[in-house]
Amino acid sequence: MIIETKNLAKRYRKVKAAKLFHKEYRIFDAVKNVSLEIHQGDHVGLVGLNGSGKSTLIKMILGILQPDGGSIKTFGRDPLNNRQKNAAKIGVVFGQKSQLRWDLPAIDTFKLNREIYQVPEDIFTKRVTKLARMLQATEFLTQPVRTLSLGQRMKAEFIAALIHDPELVILDEPTIGLDVLTKNSITQFLQQLTDKTIIFTSHDLDEVAKVCSRILILNKGQLVLDQSSLQLAELDVPATVTFTSADKLSADLIKQWPNMMQLKNGSYQIAGIKQENLKEVLSTITARIPVANIEVKSSKLAYLLAHLKQQEVQQ
Repeated sequence: MIIETKNLAKRYRKVKAAKLFHKEYRIFDAVKNVSLEIHQGDHVGLVGLNGSGKSTLIKMILGILQPDGGSIKTFGRDPLNNRQKNAAKIGVVFGQKSQLRWDLPAIDTFKLNREIYQVPEDIFTKRVTKLARMLQATEFLTQPVRTLSLGQRMKAEFIAALIHDPELVILDEPTIGLDVLTKNSITQFLQQLTDKTIIFTSHDLDEVAKVCSRILILNKGQLVLDQSSLQLAELDVPATVTFTSADKLSADLIKQWPNMMQLKNGSYQIAGIKQENLKEVLSTITARIPVANIEVKSSKLAYLLAHLKQQEVQQ
């Protein structure tokens, strides 16, 4: 067992109202009664909207935060009292917090990590060479970090996190702000880490599902869904198509899509399109309307949360 939590809870005190000499507070549940088990070799996606409790849960797993209720074990130990022992077995990549030294080449940070984790030099050299080849990062590791693109920096972050060959790899929004090609490159890299236990946190369910076989969804601090990515892939999530056109739409097209609405900015939007009908709708739009711009959105996470909320109300 890598991680085990039972009724785990974390509460914060937030200012409700501030007066001249007095403040009123309210208790906010960041994590509420979360129970889960993560085993060796699991690839688990931790998904939720901003403020759902993902980062708070990760910080308790790492021993950075102390729980206010329930229990948690990381590698069978209390993470708060065994933070240094556990750190030797954990690699972390934070999308918005770098461990690379800004004015130094990335390779210098790797060497520092080698000393911290006492990695033999021959093993270190082989490991860096292998990881750099897998991430196509060899050519820029000797450049100062400040000269690298965001995608290059994130690839270097992954190498730095894996220098000591950790058992558990925690990824907190590691692809935020990256372009599609770099995201795909990192996804392919993570798919090859079959010997690692991975926790991948994100608000992008589709991206996480490419790497993880199990998905945990948090909402307002509560674990609302624990399901395999294969089961979630079978969901038929309605799509929304938004497009702009300089021409006025014909009456027959308006009649064909009675749920179409015109937005304040002049764009047209068709919501609730089933996946089986999406191709036909797009073909009709592009064939019969001089489109200036078109966008397709299908948020599986938002759909799931709305569906779960509806079930809760019905119960």
